[in-house]
Amino acid sequence: MAFLAGIGLMVANISPTIVTAYAQNPGFSTQDAGNIISINMLGNAFGALLSSFFLHRLNWFQSSCFLLVNLVFLDFISISINELHLLLFARFICGMSAGALMGIAYAAIAQTNGPERIQAMSYTIQLLSGGVLVQLITPRIATAGVVAVWAPLVAFSVVGLLLSPLLKKTALDKNCGLEAKPRRRANNLIIGLSLGSLFTFQMGQFAAFVYVIELGVSNHFNVDFIGTSVAMGLWIGGPAALFVTWWSLRSGRALPIIIASSAQIISIGLWLVPNANFFLIGNVTYGIAFNVGISYILGLISELDNEGRTATLAAFASTIGLFAGPGLAAAILGENDYNTVIVAAILILFISLALIVIPAKKLDSLSKTNRMDWS
Repeated sequence: MAFLAGIGLMVANISPTIVTAYAQNPGFSTQDAGNIISINMLGNAFGALLSSFFLHRLNWFQSSCFLLVNLVFLDFISISINELHLLLFARFICGMSAGALMGIAYAAIAQTNGPERIQAMSYTIQLLSGGVLVQLITPRIATAGVVAVWAPLVAFSVVGLLLSPLLKKTALDKNCGLEAKPRRRANNLIIGLSLGSLFTFQMGQFAAFVYVIELGVSNHFNVDFIGTSVAMGLWIGGPAALFVTWWSLRSGRALPIIIASSAQIISIGLWLVPNANFFLIGNVTYGIAFNVGISYILGLISELDNEGRTATLAAFASTIGLFAGPGLAAAILGENDYNTVIVAAILILFISLALIVIPAKKLDSLSKTNRMDWS
């Protein structure tokens, strides 16, 4: 389930390479490259939202197989599309398929006893895989072009098809909607603040991350060094999620989230310094802080009800944030003003941290070291 949940976000994990591949393509501008990622994430968001309305009616295994076949087809044909509007349409539909797959996987994860642990494992897989791909793809963009970025995504979806039978064992109780007693869950304020925090968290971090390779190029760093630096952030950040699977809720939710979010803000701030060492340190710290922070935030949201509906909305909020981040970055980029993008991302991440404190402290007050049960 961790792997299936991560497939929908693999585009995000290798997004700097996708942006660079299209920015270096004479048929596309740097702004076009950012918008390609943005529209893909918008599709993810709508797919996740739509899946939340049909979870009880869907056969999760059959639906996942259909969605994964769509991903294979659309990633493959993206290689040959050279017209911007047609490519944006293809990426939007591909994003919808990925988002719906995420919604199903998140709902399945929410029914487990340790959702924050499975989310952590999902992001470990994503970041380790993303690190390998960034390392391999970056030096090949000049010769292979967009083939280098879409072909690996086809392979990931094929692997997902092989793992999809795992969803045969999970499904929502189709009769739960007929119960007379009201469902117990967190109140709307807590749910709203949590989803708002997730949205701004993803928006802020992705606005900065999507242009990180181009930022390094603008600072005249060596291309191989840039690829290695970004990859190291993903490689080291991935295993950091294993800390979440081991530590879990021993110190509650608020403290780990505050520490991780603060570290992420500092790490992105290091990218403002045009120095190779700071660039490397920023990437590594970013990878660690992001993976720990997102795992705890998604785990917290998964605890806000017992049926997985809020977790599915989390897939929507997360991908809307991933859509808004590159869109905002492309809008304020101007003449490749990457520092403005970084400052905006930092401000957005401060908002995310402020929003999550109340829900985290609320759940800690009710059940600090154990999963919250609303029954």
